[in-house]
Amino acid sequence: MLRKLMSTSLAMDATTLTLRLCKAQIRLECPPSLTRTISLETIQKFPPLVQWLDTLDTQTLNAKDKIAVDKITVQSIDEFSSGKIGFLKFTVSATHTAENKQLPGTVFLRGGSVAMLIILRTSVDEKRKHSFQDHSFVLLTEQPRMAAPAFNMVEIPAGMLDDHTGEFAGTAAREIQEETGLVFDSSELIDLTPRGDGPHGLFPSVGACDERIHFFACEKVMTDEQLEQLRGKLSGLRDDGELITLRLVKMCDLWRETRDMKATTAMYLWDRWVHEQSQ
Repeated sequence: MLRKLMSTSLAMDATTLTLRLCKAQIRLECPPSLTRTISLETIQKFPPLVQWLDTLDTQTLNAKDKIAVDKITVQSIDEFSSGKIGFLKFTVSATHTAENKQLPGTVFLRGGSVAMLIILRTSVDEKRKHSFQDHSFVLLTEQPRMAAPAFNMVEIPAGMLDDHTGEFAGTAAREIQEETGLVFDSSELIDLTPRGDGPHGLFPSVGACDERIHFFACEKVMTDEQLEQLRGKLSGLRDDGELITLRLVKMCDLWRETRDMKATTAMYLWDRWVHEQSQ
């Protein structure tokens, strides 16, 4: 569960952050209405903010186009029931120095996540195929998603990273077990995520959100009876509001059975991986 803390004051508590590599200084400010509950020190240690500042540091040092960031103003904080920060919303004062233009700077900070394409086969001899040819099953979750709002959104399993270790595979294996009940060792996961500069992962909504998704695939051979036991099974951490029902869809039909961007992306990445393995 989340508890939202909103700014209600014009006066600000503030501190100065110094980026490690480029030595740039940034004012971090937060209304007292928020810092009465969560200290500036705690906000500074929020792992997604640490990651964001590290990336900003590298970009400031190495990028051809220079952008000067001099202030971060926290607007709202969402806390998990554990007391940890879940989401952080702030504005950034950022200037494109060559053009002397202010840049849009509203940021919703939530950190990295993982998404899993779980392929279930009925025979160990089945060959890997491209998604449009594959009649194996993909395991999906169906649950309410109020951001859509959709009461029965069908998705591939996914979850947030909850620390700053960058250990994606272990998080993926844990999320698979929590959402589906299936147990995979992290060594069984196939990393589909393309490599690139900066934080590892693909950005689904980079206009305002820092979330980057790390994609994995995993395969499991099951009997017809085991597959049937999964179909319609209730799952998820129900005490935390995860009201999940499992669904099975043939891989070749997945593109038409879900509006989940993660599923479409995972299918494409899987096809690229299968193609590379066949070379």
